[in-house]
Amino acid sequence: MLPNRDCQGVGALKIPGYTDSLTGPGSVAFSVVDKFETIAERKIREAIEAGAFDNLPSKRKPIPLDQNPFEDPSLRIAHHLLRVNGFAPPWIEEACEIDRASKRLRSDLENARRRHAVTSPSWQRALDGFKEQARELNRRILTYNLKSPSPQFHKLQLDLEAEIRVVLGR
Repeated sequence: MLPNRDCQGVGALKIPGYTDSLTGPGSVAFSVVDKFETIAERKIREAIEAGAFDNLPSKRKPIPLDQNPFEDPSLRIAHHLLRVNGFAPPWIEEACEIDRASKRLRSDLENARRRHAVTSPSWQRALDGFKEQARELNRRILTYNLKSPSPQFHKLQLDLEAEIRVVLGR
């Protein structure tokens, strides 16, 4: 759907053949919202006509995105100092370390597989070492997931058996 420029209100959409008796024109909810939108639009239009937006310092320049609007204001200065000096918050650095450890662990398992026959005791020792290191890495991942500020940054634990099947080609 595209915005309908004929409708009043910011970003109003017009859907052909659709009317809503609860929020459509004439309803109480629509008239209250419509009044506020009309006031806001009138104020913006008056400011444009008065030239309030003509000499803004960032006119025709990209919007600066160096500040995160969702960042906790009490941590903003600390995060800025970390960024300027080439560091990241501890949970981000921990995520990078986990990624590196995971790649290194997979690489070590693949190298061990190339060096040893599947039935040899040395392969079994390498496999036992991999499992122990993977369990330790999974503990680190659990701790990291508790520290990260949002579930979207959580990491999945290694599936030991799946990793071994990949290396063995099964």
